[in-house]
Amino acid sequence: MAESNLNKSLNDLNHELETEQPTAKSQAIADELKTHVQPLVNEPDTDHTPQYQTLGERLNLALVDLDVDHPRLSSAIQSVLNELAAVGI
Repeated sequence: MAESNLNKSLNDLNHELETEQPTAKSQAIADELKTHVQPLVNEPDTDHTPQYQTLGERLNLALVDLDVDHPRLSSAIQSVLNELAAVGI
């Protein structure tokens, strides 16, 4: 159950990354997140445990930079971080 919630949160984050129009300041951050989230979304049945740790660290850093200008994206990031915490990462 927790894994499916994590997959849903990752899908939501991926959707926000695809639809959000980043500012010039946040473009590099959004692009980096896309490169890390996309493989997780494309292969939901694969064990991504090692990638989740790195992703969590990147998301925490991105959250600080994106919080003010991109509240929906920040909310999606926070959901993924909550789900990662729920599965013990």
